[in-house]
Amino acid sequence: MIQRMATLLGGAVTGQLVTVLAAFILTRLYSPSAFAHLEMFALVTGIAAVLGTGKFEQALMLPKDMAKAKALFSAGQRAVAKTTLLVGLLSLLTANLVAETYDLEGWFWLACVLPLFAGVAAHTRLLEYWHHRNTEAIPVASANATGPLAAEATKLGLSSAWSTTGLVWGSGAGLLVRWAMMRRGLSAHIGAAWSWKWPTGEAAVREEYKDYPTWVLAGSAMNRLAQWLHVLLIGASLGPVLLGMMGLARRMVMQPLSLLATSAAPVLFQSATEKADGAPLRRLFLTALLTFATGSVVVWGAVTLAPDGTTAWLFGEEWYGAMEVVRMLTPWFVLNFMTAGLGSMFHRVRKPRWITYLDALHLLAVAAGWYLGSLHPEWFGGGEWGALVGIVWAKCGYYIINLVVLCTAVMQPRSADR
Repeated sequence: MIQRMATLLGGAVTGQLVTVLAAFILTRLYSPSAFAHLEMFALVTGIAAVLGTGKFEQALMLPKDMAKAKALFSAGQRAVAKTTLLVGLLSLLTANLVAETYDLEGWFWLACVLPLFAGVAAHTRLLEYWHHRNTEAIPVASANATGPLAAEATKLGLSSAWSTTGLVWGSGAGLLVRWAMMRRGLSAHIGAAWSWKWPTGEAAVREEYKDYPTWVLAGSAMNRLAQWLHVLLIGASLGPVLLGMMGLARRMVMQPLSLLATSAAPVLFQSATEKADGAPLRRLFLTALLTFATGSVVVWGAVTLAPDGTTAWLFGEEWYGAMEVVRMLTPWFVLNFMTAGLGSMFHRVRKPRWITYLDALHLLAVAAGWYLGSLHPEWFGGGEWGALVGIVWAKCGYYIINLVVLCTAVMQPRSADR
């Protein structure tokens, strides 16, 4: 497990190092408004990546029988195709409304290519979990390192020609490269799985894992909406500049943490499936919990101690106020890191419905935090950013509840059910 995790983290760290280094240049070439465009693009592709597989990628890790796994992969690819069509319809119907509401110049042309990038993001996630199932860390690590390199190079190259939308086109290029790296060696398998004729026995497999395209998918939909709802709410109410600053905070703090968490989560899940219930599983969980908690404390402390002018010194005077935003959002980011890295344990202990209930709570908490922060900013320290502070408080409360429930689920005595 340690060797595979080290390989995956090596690829993730390499990719994030490229992203961080490029940010010092990109923030001097692109305005906060350009980063607002990137946030909206990330919202669509991020939601599509997680929901577009029908959540069959999570189920891929469970069956011992390879035939069952192939049937689940096939079902996942059908879900990707449906997602691409749905995103295409919605993005074209709402292109003008989004451009006007969020003051995003040039959004219409981006909306035309959103279906492609959404489908690529979803299919990449399905391929990634197939590699994890087969304990193949090198293709995933290579993709995680090469994708950001292609993305940042494209962004730099387009900065003069497309100063407003170049960040988005660069991110799209990175998605395509990451997908191409992930599918290497799987062409025959992918082609066979694209058959629209249901393979023998697939109906029985889908029935066995029906919780994934139902309960788990519903929960993930609420979770993803809760994770990105702040973009829609804050962008509309406080404007593209603050949204761009939030995008910088996400890029510099949350994105590296999220990539580390998503790289480690499948490895932890795979190791957990090999552990017996009881003490062995609990020891593995507690070790992982301590590791994630230590990393969170280190990141939180570093951001808290950073001087006020850190963002201006690193990214240019236009970004001076972003340091306050980064500090405000970091508690949310580190708690999200912990729950994202450990959340796969809910699947190991077969509690998918618990995830759905928690995701519903997440969505409710974010909406309530925004509403209360807008209506009573004095409850959250006053100021014009009351809505944002309310969201942060709500998210932190939710993530703490999530961790408590997860600990309870893992520590419960249970019989083997695999």
